[in-house]
Amino acid sequence: MNKTSALRELTTAQVARLEPAQWLVVWPVASLEQHGPHLPLGTDAIVLEAIVERVRERLGAGFQALFLPMMHLGKSPEHLTFPGTVSLQASTLLAVVDDLVASLAAHQFRRFVFLNGHGGNTALLQAVGPDLRYRYGVRVYYLDLWASSFFDDIIAELFPSLVGREVHAASVETSLLLHLRPELVDQMPDTSTLRAAVDQESVNLTGTVPFGWLAGDFGTSGVIGDPSLASAEAGEQILAYAVERACRMLQEIYDMHEGD
Repeated sequence: MNKTSALRELTTAQVARLEPAQWLVVWPVASLEQHGPHLPLGTDAIVLEAIVERVRERLGAGFQALFLPMMHLGKSPEHLTFPGTVSLQASTLLAVVDDLVASLAAHQFRRFVFLNGHGGNTALLQAVGPDLRYRYGVRVYYLDLWASSFFDDIIAELFPSLVGREVHAASVETSLLLHLRPELVDQMPDTSTLRAAVDQESVNLTGTVPFGWLAGDFGTSGVIGDPSLASAEAGEQILAYAVERACRMLQEIYDMHEGD
């Protein structure tokens, strides 16, 4: 059996033969939400699926990680005014997280990584970690693509002329889809007003006074940022960067408590 295994491909007998305390359980979590008029609703899942596939290939034998099936739905109330968005309530997602961890903790799995590909899930997944630690004695780690500065270095390298913040359905995600699934990318929106919408002088999403925003607060397109710099070539580089960084972080998590 390969080390980086997909749980759905194993038999119960194979799982019973594992030494569960030595394995990382990795749960990819995405969303189904609007990504402007030009990207598919499943953008987060498409990107995360590609990252997971390449991470598993790169880590290969010797890395004891058990990958759970991806969660294709997330918490996306900020996008519900746009048709097609499906959002879980916070209580629903929390219940799923608890059930998932409880199921595997009962069979002595003790280390969980939430591999999150949607910013709307971030606060909730991080908040529940201490509860899971207390309730089930597990360790929960967060590998989050959109929580903080995951893409900052590659954004600075590829898009030095970028104005404002890269938030949603902008140059990073558009580039990734142009690389991974170009047939799903539709006509690009008019970007003439998008830069001002996320200019840190007017709306600071990471400022000292956070607020509960909706995507519609930044215009009618659903885009928060500027997708005009996107290209398939940039998407290839962004994907490689994300895979390399995710592998490095998973290895760091794995080494942190190896042998527990």
